[in-house]
Amino acid sequence: MSKLGMGVLLAAALVLTPLYAAHADFKVGIVDGMDVVSKSAEGKRVQDSIKRKSEELGRPFATKRQDLQKQVEEFQKQASVMKEDARKRKAEELEKKMQEFERQSGDAQKQLQQFQEQQLAPLFHKLESAVKSVATEQKLDMVLDKRNAGLLYMDPKLDITEKVRNAFGR
Repeated sequence: MSKLGMGVLLAAALVLTPLYAAHADFKVGIVDGMDVVSKSAEGKRVQDSIKRKSEELGRPFATKRQDLQKQVEEFQKQASVMKEDARKRKAEELEKKMQEFERQSGDAQKQLQQFQEQQLAPLFHKLESAVKSVATEQKLDMVLDKRNAGLLYMDPKLDITEKVRNAFGR
């Protein structure tokens, strides 16, 4: 190996060794938060509750959807023998019914989403506390979520937000 190649290798080793040593104490944990929550007794109870709410909210829409489909099929069969103005009125009437159905369906979906968030919030708060407890006990500096790579816990001493804010210029 040439003297230049050896020099570069030696320089890299000298630069990287202190960096490695400085980070040797840095400990990161990984947790599958959704697995923890979904397999817990509370998580299963909440999942069942959300499923029941979804079925409750969705039940009326199944019959409405079938009714609308029947009306559309009947209209399509009769459209060719209907007068132009009657066909237009019936088409507009069906369009309004479909729009109303979509609006109500969207409202129900929003309602389900709010219910789901309301039910899951205490579980995620409990998960956050459990992660913080284990991280403190294990002397971890940071805990990442396995599924979405989100940060679940971080030793507050690692937060440089205030320094960045000052450098950025409030």
